[in-house]
Amino acid sequence: MKYFIGLSLAAIIYTLLFILAGALMPFSQGFRELGSSENPLTLLFMLLNSAWVCFTICFLMDHSSFSAKKQFISILGVMFFVLAFMTQIETLLFIDAFPILTRLDVVFLMLSMGLLPIFAVTTFLARYFKKEQLAAAVAEKMAVNIKSIFVRLGAIGLIYLCVYMVFGYFVAWQFEDLRLFYSGSTEKLGFLQQVFSNSPGMMLFQVLRGILFGAFLIPLRLMITKSKTIFLISVCLVYLCTALMLIVPNVLFPDMVRIAHLIEMTSSMFLFGIIAGNIMWGGIIQRSYH
Repeated sequence: MKYFIGLSLAAIIYTLLFILAGALMPFSQGFRELGSSENPLTLLFMLLNSAWVCFTICFLMDHSSFSAKKQFISILGVMFFVLAFMTQIETLLFIDAFPILTRLDVVFLMLSMGLLPIFAVTTFLARYFKKEQLAAAVAEKMAVNIKSIFVRLGAIGLIYLCVYMVFGYFVAWQFEDLRLFYSGSTEKLGFLQQVFSNSPGMMLFQVLRGILFGAFLIPLRLMITKSKTIFLISVCLVYLCTALMLIVPNVLFPDMVRIAHLIEMTSSMFLFGIIAGNIMWGGIIQRSYH
């Protein structure tokens, strides 16, 4: 019961701060004039999304071997950069599809949707579920294998590009509304034609995004050391935060475009999480005991 109450309170806090931060941020006049979603279920979807984010934070805390302060910083950093930063840098790439949105608006979105509510609920949950730190955790020191990390991150970057292209085409691009939204045309090219119609710069950008997605797993790997299964679940929970936020109706995406991205990202980030998690589990940590 205590767990349910704590998670429910955290979800409510996250939702309220998300709404409040969005109202207080100095967005451009054009973006403000878009108003808010008229879907009557928006608040319910926001609570469901908030509950997922808060459950993810709770799960990480439950299985962390870090001290309280180190745990707080690690979870805050991972959740903010994956949930807010990684999603919004792609918005910057495709900003031409959102003529009402300025680049500064995107920065404010990062802060309102990510930093403020995540900081608040991480602080709340850390205090609500405060636990005694295990003395044994202090005795174990860990260092990272830099060479191994670079090799693995390079592989993850290339794998992410492949996953992004395959799911982007065979899932999202099959929706006529999405093709019209991004390209202004409902024409559907073949897979290879579509892939090579992208600029080399865009493809390099997605490789770099994949590397960053992998890099943000390093704190999780150092924090979760005893079970590969728990680590993989943690990775998938965190990555799926980027997808499940799309259950919330918003003024930037028409509903069918949003749903297309929701299906695409839920499936692709789950698969990518399993692959990236397996790659980052072994070989990057060197232990010593004192």
